[in-house]
Amino acid sequence: MIHTVETAARLLELPAATLHAGDVAQVLGRLVPGDGSWLYRWDPNSTAGPNGGTVLAPAGMPAAGRWLLCHSGTVDARCFGVFGPDVPADDALDALMADGSVTRIVFGTDVNFTRRHMFTRGHVTLDFTGHTVTAQGVEHAKHNDPFGALFHFTGVPGDDVRTFPLAQPMRELYDVFEVPGAGGIPLYSWWQVSVNSLAGREEKEIDKLLCVTERIDESHVRVNYKMGWPLDAGRVMTWRRVEPIERVCVQDMEFRGNEGGEETGAQPLAFEYAVRCDVRDVRARHTYWPVLLRRHNTEYVTERCSLANPIEVVVGGTGYLTQQIHCLYGKVRDCTTSNARHLNDFTGSAYCMVENCHGDGDFHGAYVTHGQFEHDLTYVGNSGLLSFANSGPTWGSSAKRITVVRHTGFWGIGFAKVSDLTLQDVAVCRTGAYDGVNTEGYGPCGTFLLNADGLQMRGCTAEKLVLTQRSRRAKRPAIVEGCWFRGGIEVVRTGEAAVAPGTPLILRDNLTGPGGPQQAEGTE
Repeated sequence: MIHTVETAARLLELPAATLHAGDVAQVLGRLVPGDGSWLYRWDPNSTAGPNGGTVLAPAGMPAAGRWLLCHSGTVDARCFGVFGPDVPADDALDALMADGSVTRIVFGTDVNFTRRHMFTRGHVTLDFTGHTVTAQGVEHAKHNDPFGALFHFTGVPGDDVRTFPLAQPMRELYDVFEVPGAGGIPLYSWWQVSVNSLAGREEKEIDKLLCVTERIDESHVRVNYKMGWPLDAGRVMTWRRVEPIERVCVQDMEFRGNEGGEETGAQPLAFEYAVRCDVRDVRARHTYWPVLLRRHNTEYVTERCSLANPIEVVVGGTGYLTQQIHCLYGKVRDCTTSNARHLNDFTGSAYCMVENCHGDGDFHGAYVTHGQFEHDLTYVGNSGLLSFANSGPTWGSSAKRITVVRHTGFWGIGFAKVSDLTLQDVAVCRTGAYDGVNTEGYGPCGTFLLNADGLQMRGCTAEKLVLTQRSRRAKRPAIVEGCWFRGGIEVVRTGEAAVAPGTPLILRDNLTGPGGPQQAEGTE
């Protein structure tokens, strides 16, 4: 039999004794254009707990017999009675995430959340269809917890932990790793692999989520990562088994944060121990912690996202569009910020790309790395302030093989232990917008302040280039070629950051002054 009712409440009034297996009911919703309708089937044997949306129990709630929503994996939260922000969407979201048959959750109206959710299931899409998400009345956040987002997706660390000193040195750009009992490690298993810190509390050359792709012998495996830095024998490695969360996509959201401080502050997303989890078209305003925080993520895309006017940008960690900690193989593209702390922050990350992203009001730095041994990062076609590895010795003040192509901004800062930095067609211009601002020793607006350790610059322009030196790792010479610097090139020769005598430094075909004479070629 086919039943047609206007609301779910009317459906529940149908006596269970009059229903038969195979009965179908169409619930027309609230009869408001665009609210849609839902089809339910009667299962007389079901004892599933009613949740107000996908599972409904008749009046009196018999021991068995439930109305089950018919769907092919896509469910609209409006079937839970969420037709706008006046009804919190928390219960609906929790119920849908708990149902493994639901693979796409659609929000067809503006919604409000009052709880901070943590999920450990993957293979699901949250599609907000361009509607506004708010967090009015949200539960207070824990102190100093940037992972207290509205939606925190996380994998689960396991109990299999192996800690051991390296018997042999670990080579740079090598993908075969030493680990005891390698013959028994499951193929394609995931591990958080880290090394003991050096002098700084977080000064670690590696802390990554890695997948075992081959068992070499009883003490070696191949992983999906080429090690970015050499390690000496005796360094202590820790391998911890992880069940990552996989294939989550969050998309098409207008997010509005709350006024106030840390307790009431809100931000939408955090991903931890995550593989192939993407975020698209999230446009945020007035957030506190990063709009999108990632830690131990790999193989992901963040695209067409934006942040305007976060409520806090001075406290460390606040006011970011995206921060990526210990991440691999990510791509951030077509994103924008206005008056944020950072558009993009890489901390301990590698083999990632940022493309066609643009920040304004970016005195705090649109594109930064912490200096926790980031390596092999590429920036193409972006605009905004550059600041690499300048967060201090706690993290190691180190980065390697960063490439920036076709970039514009008003500062270019990489004076820490940044090795093999490549800048091509990068224009740093003094705009006047930041005159009089405390530059913390970075030099005036429009300046490059860079480490002369394998630095290579071609086709760049700025008011001035200042070369210092805090590391001597590079195998290639430092080359500045075909560039223009109105105030010339200063090579620092005194102090703890002096460029050492004998450093291979080639200055060739550069111009100085308003458009002035060619600088003499030179090699130092």
